[in-house]
Amino acid sequence: MSDWKPFVRFLGGLLLIIVILSLFGLLLGWITLPGQKASVQNVEEQFRVGYELHNSLTATANSVCTAQKAYDAETDPTFKSQRQTQLLAYETNYARLAASYDAWASNIFQGKVIRPADLPNRAPSLSTKLFEVCPQITPSP
Repeated sequence: MSDWKPFVRFLGGLLLIIVILSLFGLLLGWITLPGQKASVQNVEEQFRVGYELHNSLTATANSVCTAQKAYDAETDPTFKSQRQTQLLAYETNYARLAASYDAWASNIFQGKVIRPADLPNRAPSLSTKLFEVCPQITPSP
């Protein structure tokens, strides 16, 4: 049994070193987190994501505008129903994108701290965005 004591001590010491290094790595990760979030790569990524989401909101509002015009101009009841379905799909997509934008903008590790100054804190409502991209149209009921 005495032949095993040095081996058990070695394994115990090795395990202790692994635990200490793991704790040090975890602590170091939290210490370096602000530097990682302020890094050029992360700032560029957050700006890219923010502008993509914001541009998607604008593009989808333009689609709603176009679909609303087509719905308003349609006279055939069958096609009017199809136009209304398309309009609803665009409005639903806008709501999904707005939720994604709001989640990004409120996440402290993403857009909350690192966000371009010209982007809003929250996604604009569809009616606000429609007024911006096509003021003559209001969203369907």
